[in-house]
Amino acid sequence: MKAKIAIPALVLVAALAAGGVLAQSAPPNDSAWRYRMQKVDEGFLRLDAQTGQVSLCKSRDGAWTCESVADDRAAYEAEIGRLQNRVAALERQVKDTNVPGPGMNFRMPTEQEIDQAVSLFERFARRLRGVVENLKKESGTPDKG
Repeated sequence: MKAKIAIPALVLVAALAAGGVLAQSAPPNDSAWRYRMQKVDEGFLRLDAQTGQVSLCKSRDGAWTCESVADDRAAYEAEIGRLQNRVAALERQVKDTNVPGPGMNFRMPTEQEIDQAVSLFERFARRLRGVVENLKKESGTPDKG
């Protein structure tokens, strides 16, 4: 009779022991855990996997406290925001001044505008040549050309 009771009891003890071992095993998926802890000299660094916030956890007078660690992330995000605002302002300025820029169409000059530009250049070249000739005459340098 004792053997009949002992077998179910052994099965029950084995099942409980197996359940205890399973309960103590590592979590099935690390990504399901929000916080990661890393031992450091001062205590533990705690990383919040959802927000990226890092805290230093220490034992003080028998109580554990966690304080945020200074993070440059906020400074980076502020700088990114500042640069985005600057780009937006520059894009508005380009749009307001009608200077060809990103997303703006550039048109080719008309024949009349080209003729005007060529005419201006010809007048400039003639005047410049006249100035050079006058300077040569004043300095006594003979004209070779």
